[in-house]
Amino acid sequence: MRMNGLLLRAFISSMMAFVPAASAAAVGAKCITGKPTAASYTWNFQKEADQIFEDIQADAAQAQYHADKLQSFGLDEELSWESHALELSQIRSAINDMGERLCRLETIRRVVAPWQQKTIDRIAVTVRLMADNAEDAIVFGNNNQRTLWRPAFQKYTNNLVQEANSLNHSAETAVEYAKTHTQDQQMKRAIETKSSS
Repeated sequence: MRMNGLLLRAFISSMMAFVPAASAAAVGAKCITGKPTAASYTWNFQKEADQIFEDIQADAAQAQYHADKLQSFGLDEELSWESHALELSQIRSAINDMGERLCRLETIRRVVAPWQQKTIDRIAVTVRLMADNAEDAIVFGNNNQRTLWRPAFQKYTNNLVQEANSLNHSAETAVEYAKTHTQDQQMKRAIETKSSS
């Protein structure tokens, strides 16, 4: 289905106006924890955190890709604001996903390994910074659609690139450490089994 120019502009304009609230809500909202169940006492929260780190890494890679594209748009003063809006929408979507995942990580933070707790804290700070910069970029874009090449807007896009890169690196390091730790544990069990035979 193709949209005509006017319909596309109306769609993007409404999307841009919605983005700040969505980003702030997903990242700044309090996580609601449920009551423990029988499964809570046997659940492997450390393994769950490892999986969430992988999911956050995928989201961070997507955010980094779109932030890089958005940053490159600053070199072209003739590029339409709709192009910027679409990239910001993709970044916002990745931030919202990471915000939901971060909510779960913060809920289980007290029952995971100390290195996972530090990773959660590092990720939380960066996701919140990204949400703030995305919101600032969107507000600026809504008010200055024809001058998105200005240094103020470029500052927001540069920050988004740096934060997405940092987040991607933090999550990637956590994923690699988790895999190495799992392999180490498996090798120890294998050695103990052979020793006891």
